[in-house]
Amino acid sequence: MPVFGIRKPERDVVLRTGIYGVVTDIDGKILIVKNKLGKFLPGGGVQDGETHEETLRREFLEETGYSINIKRKLETLSWYIDTPVEYFKQVFNTGIFYEVELKKRVSLELEANHEIMFVDGEAATDMYSDGQTWIIYKYVLAKKYPPFIHINAENSEKRIYPLRIVARCIIKTDDDKIVLLKSDRLDISGIPGGGVLKGEDIRRAAAREALEETGIAITNLKILGTSIEYSSMLQLSYYFMADVKDDNKQIKLTELESNWGIYPVHISIAKAKAMLRASHGTIMHEGFEVAAMSRARNLAALEAYEKMIQP
Repeated sequence: MPVFGIRKPERDVVLRTGIYGVVTDIDGKILIVKNKLGKFLPGGGVQDGETHEETLRREFLEETGYSINIKRKLETLSWYIDTPVEYFKQVFNTGIFYEVELKKRVSLELEANHEIMFVDGEAATDMYSDGQTWIIYKYVLAKKYPPFIHINAENSEKRIYPLRIVARCIIKTDDDKIVLLKSDRLDISGIPGGGVLKGEDIRRAAAREALEETGIAITNLKILGTSIEYSSMLQLSYYFMADVKDDNKQIKLTELESNWGIYPVHISIAKAKAMLRASHGTIMHEGFEVAAMSRARNLAALEAYEKMIQP
């Protein structure tokens, strides 16, 4: 069973079991509950004597005002999450997830400081727990963004994983080349992109990262798929392809990217693949060689791109 979050050994652990529902509307948007702590999938802790179904129906009524149909069990996973600061503890939550359908609104009274909203799965990047963010990918977005590569999947249940969401974009230029990032200093190459900010839509993150790293404003964003990578974290990378809208913008690299000496190159797909394979730089992070994993997922993304553009 996957475990998410970050274990903080200085905090005592409280065990908890929660039951949660995944609901989407006709537009594919997902039902989210927001309270003073953050955003959650509807649901909550099991009370004494309750079945999972009873807990889920009670929690939906309290948090959303809706009666529900419970369609099927999805999966169980666990995560560590901090309690409010005054308690200085962590909850180890075992979450059991169900696919749920709303029946009708039977109450307008919600729990204090609760509000409900339907949001695009792509914008649900600031959930309070990594485990629920992962569930949203698996059961709301995965069909739309299918994985084209899994890296280190054989070790997927041997660690506790913080979740990192990344957006990357293959930019097609007017002369049918693509834009690759290169560092001669480190002997690495890669596809433009980087971490999605909390609450940032992944599509906007792809456009922001492309602009910052290449100076190119992009347009006509299209989905390629995802890579799923298990290392010191679980990294979920969303890949897109796009056209150039304006290539006269200023490049704004992070301090780390500047230290690495990264710069963009316009190159054919065949040369891009060759450049990636010829990049032998090594970057170690907590015992994992992340440059090699980056090469593998970027090459897989280029394969997906070639299939997409084939006539």
